[in-house]
Amino acid sequence: MLVFLGLLASAAANPAQPAANPASDPVVCVRQNVGSEVGTHIRPKKVCRKQSDWDIVERHTKETLQSINDRGNNPGMAQGHGSSPQ
Repeated sequence: MLVFLGLLASAAANPAQPAANPASDPVVCVRQNVGSEVGTHIRPKKVCRKQSDWDIVERHTKETLQSINDRGNNPGMAQGHGSSPQ
């Protein structure tokens, strides 16, 4: 989450050229359990972002999960202590 906020902050500080057509990057809203409010009795909050922002979050999430999965499959290799297969 913090990484995503950092990406948004850097994008705001260094804006790219504006989209030619705002309809090409629609705002998408979803309901999510946010922060420490995860639980069955807390109502999810509505989170709205542009589709391009959701795409960035999804790509980052997939990369992070892949990295965690790779380290789980080769714990010694992730730290540089493993031996190469023979």
